[in-house]
Amino acid sequence: MPLEVNKHVQRIRRYQPFDVDTSEMIYELQADWTQSLFPVVTLDYLQEAIERPKTKTIVLTGDAGHGKTSLCASLLARLRIDAETVTPDVRKAVFRDLSEAGDASRPIGRTCSGRPLFILRDLSELSLQAGAHKLVELLDPADEGVAVICANEGQLRKCVAEDNNLDKGGTGRAKVLVETLTDGIVRGQVSAPDRTVTVINLNYQSVAPENSVAAENKDGLILWVLKQWTTTQWSRWKPCETCDARKVCPILANRNELSDPTRGPQRRAAIRDVFAAAERTGAVVTTRQALSVTSYMLTGGLSCENVHARYQWSRSNRLWQAPHLYHQALFGDRLTQQQRHLVPAFFALRKLDPGKVSRRAVDDRLDPDMTGDFPPADASSYLQRVRTNRDVQKQAEQLRGLYTFLRRADFFNSEDNTDRFARMGLQAGDDFVRVQDKNRDLADTRVRDRFLKGLEAVQGIHRAGSNPDFSILDPAFFSHRARAAVISRRVPSKGVEVVDQVTQWQREGHTSGLTPEMHKAVEWLNRAIYIRIPAVDSDQDAVSVEADLLRFELLTRWAAGLRSEVQHEAEIRGLTGSLAELANSSNRDDEIQVLAGNVMRKLMIDVGDKIRSVRA
Repeated sequence: MPLEVNKHVQRIRRYQPFDVDTSEMIYELQADWTQSLFPVVTLDYLQEAIERPKTKTIVLTGDAGHGKTSLCASLLARLRIDAETVTPDVRKAVFRDLSEAGDASRPIGRTCSGRPLFILRDLSELSLQAGAHKLVELLDPADEGVAVICANEGQLRKCVAEDNNLDKGGTGRAKVLVETLTDGIVRGQVSAPDRTVTVINLNYQSVAPENSVAAENKDGLILWVLKQWTTTQWSRWKPCETCDARKVCPILANRNELSDPTRGPQRRAAIRDVFAAAERTGAVVTTRQALSVTSYMLTGGLSCENVHARYQWSRSNRLWQAPHLYHQALFGDRLTQQQRHLVPAFFALRKLDPGKVSRRAVDDRLDPDMTGDFPPADASSYLQRVRTNRDVQKQAEQLRGLYTFLRRADFFNSEDNTDRFARMGLQAGDDFVRVQDKNRDLADTRVRDRFLKGLEAVQGIHRAGSNPDFSILDPAFFSHRARAAVISRRVPSKGVEVVDQVTQWQREGHTSGLTPEMHKAVEWLNRAIYIRIPAVDSDQDAVSVEADLLRFELLTRWAAGLRSEVQHEAEIRGLTGSLAELANSSNRDDEIQVLAGNVMRKLMIDVGDKIRSVRA
């Protein structure tokens, strides 16, 4: 049988930015129009938004690579054809029209209600002055139309700032776009109060969203792509069945592992969990980055020609494939720093590498003899007798690499998904997710107590046991702790609550009467939790402290006794800044509470200005 080149593998490789041919990464350069697009929730929301009578301007913003142009193209295709499936000819026509009329100089289509639709394909193509002028123009489109603007957040803010410069002819009207964007961050709202402007921040778009009943596709981008590339169209992998190199090909091995009817779903689910954890730690993973990582993971960074060359060099060699297996390639070990900077998601994923986390329960069951068809090294190489220090170092490095390989492989093969966060080095991950469970036991206060204890540790307070209150130091003692510090306020734990991101937005928007919609406008994943502490005055709102998964992990470890003031100085400074809002500066009592060491004492001013100290 001959050596076959699979065109499907070639198409998948085009999503990697490490080679010249990366045409599949950008919609405008897409070469294969037969490939289907992920049915993102934002498209449904966008189509609904343009039909609202009050809507005039919709801005799609966020980092480059979220698929803003692709969303506009899909919207146009839906408006032009009633069929559920958009044909390649329609997509080509839409692409052509976007190229010709994507500057919003004329209508590019019409809404279902007959209003003209203007699309600005990319605000970054205009200078700041021209961009500011175009934004103001599209705030009130011609002929009572609707305008959709695609703009990276940085360029959007610059153009709005340019329009705010009244000395240079600015109007100041475009600031409503940034104000709406800010409301989306603070309160989850996507529309201005008058509903004429809508700003959808795609930086909240998740590639590994939570299951949502509102979504047509409940799997999210990562699982959808893996199914599309490995299981949906079996015929695309037929050339591999007749290829001479099929038995030593890591690309085919990856496909078989991920499409396996029995264990494939759990492996794909584990990949999705890693991406979700990365997003919860604060990383923004764009659609483009997700496709790049998934493409590199599935192919191992190889092409069919690379595999053929290795096969022709040694047909029976099975020791070179290990770094190219999907559970190794996902973490980009073989990429250079420069290549990783092209796809920043690799940095976020490498921080969660289960191969670097040593856990006795895991390591004890790993068997170096069970490395599969493609072991990371010859078993005799790390079992041989050592004679010199260099041999010891070499053997230690080989064993380290071996256990990294085994831990990663076991992570994706394990049927037990209850400790996945711990295996990624996140001991508090399960508690973080549990906060988002609407059916959780509200009487279980362990997460709240740990959160509060961590916030006390940030201030340098380390009290033993579980305490019924939360102590806040006077802000003057946050950065200059001596043996004793003045307690500014003590908050009963009973009034404190820990909520997820959507609930926090609902609480913040309660006073304004507007309902948050961000979680409905994008593929949603709760990326933060908040602890809400009652304010000093009853007429003020509660003070909220935000924590993503990484910050919550730090708080949990600080609560357990970890001391790392220097390493996490910036994080501590941000947390203490939030706590300063809770300090009670209006306390005029003659009683001062002081924390001496870890002992609470009261200083009372007696007659004759005598100060008496008693245990609190």
